[in-house]
Amino acid sequence: MRHCSDASYVWNLALEQRNSWRRGRSQKITAHSQMIDLAEARKLTWLKEGSSAIQQQALRDLDRAFWNWWKRPDHFGRPTWRKKDINEGFAIRDLSVRRLNRKWDQVLVPKCGWVKFRVTREWRDIETASSARVTLDRSGRWFVSFTRRAPQIERKLTGAVVGIDMGVTHTVATSKGKFLDMPKLLSKGERQRKRRLQRKLARQHKGSNRRNKTKFAIAKLSVKEVDRRKDWIEWTTTNLVRNYDLIVLEDLKVKNMTRSAKGTVENPGKNVAQKSGLKRSILEQGWGMFHRRLTDKAINAITPVEIIAINPAYTSLRCSKCGHTEQKNRKSQAIFCCQACGYTDNADVNAAKNIIAAGLAVQGRGGTSHAAPNQVKHSDPVKRQPAEAA
Repeated sequence: MRHCSDASYVWNLALEQRNSWRRGRSQKITAHSQMIDLAEARKLTWLKEGSSAIQQQALRDLDRAFWNWWKRPDHFGRPTWRKKDINEGFAIRDLSVRRLNRKWDQVLVPKCGWVKFRVTREWRDIETASSARVTLDRSGRWFVSFTRRAPQIERKLTGAVVGIDMGVTHTVATSKGKFLDMPKLLSKGERQRKRRLQRKLARQHKGSNRRNKTKFAIAKLSVKEVDRRKDWIEWTTTNLVRNYDLIVLEDLKVKNMTRSAKGTVENPGKNVAQKSGLKRSILEQGWGMFHRRLTDKAINAITPVEIIAINPAYTSLRCSKCGHTEQKNRKSQAIFCCQACGYTDNADVNAAKNIIAAGLAVQGRGGTSHAAPNQVKHSDPVKRQPAEAA
């Protein structure tokens, strides 16, 4: 915990210096100047009791975070503060790792000695790693993560294509008519226990030991949800990349879709309770993580996999058979019935068929059967002329 607090303190102090410099209140701040300041501070303050390697690495991490933000602001956000119980962790630069047996290894942590950890990857991946990061999650679990190249997914060309529609009732609906549903993340008993703990937490005084104990019990249940969600997403995205050469999905703005609908005092929001429930369901399904992991695995596949993200506008209202678009086509959440041709299908499957049709049109305009594996195409919705009713 001492290394975690030192790394957070140095990060936040260096971030405050850089923010003051950008506001024009101090001299120019660089990584080199902050290293000199850290060396001076270690002579006069309690920082000298901690590890200089851990504190220096925190400055390097902050400098790298700023460089990433400057070079790719659309992908990396501005560096923010590290908070207690949320961003607990530190990095180890000069690694020393030794093997104990098939399941356990040891890593040398500065001023802590050799620390044993459970092996979950191949030894050669750990042996060739250049650095590691030790983290503490909110449920009290310690992890050590080693940096290495992302593994490539072994696959063969199949010639198959698929469109994906993300939803709440069905997590994933494919244009093939299949539903890939995320299982319940907590059992019935676990959900009831979490609700009881949350009600108990609301009655307790902030800062009390009993309240902290209740928060810890809730955190242990919450990490189970996170682990099970990640596990399902990893398995599902890997199978999709292995089975299909072209995957078309919606370019969903999840951040905008889950933004608060409360509004302001002058312009209050409408149906806030209903919208908050929908936003909570969207976040539980992990749409953003699903899209990100699917794209990452498509890039690292041995044989190319093309990912096309289309504008989702009107994909749920357009008939996949005749192209007629009307609000009344969507009878309910599950039923789609075209008012022009009478075509009936599951609403999510119909949307997935529209998505794959738009993706194939984009691919056709590109003139290539496969895009570069490190690119994701984005396109506006394809405009189709409605056919006459049969």
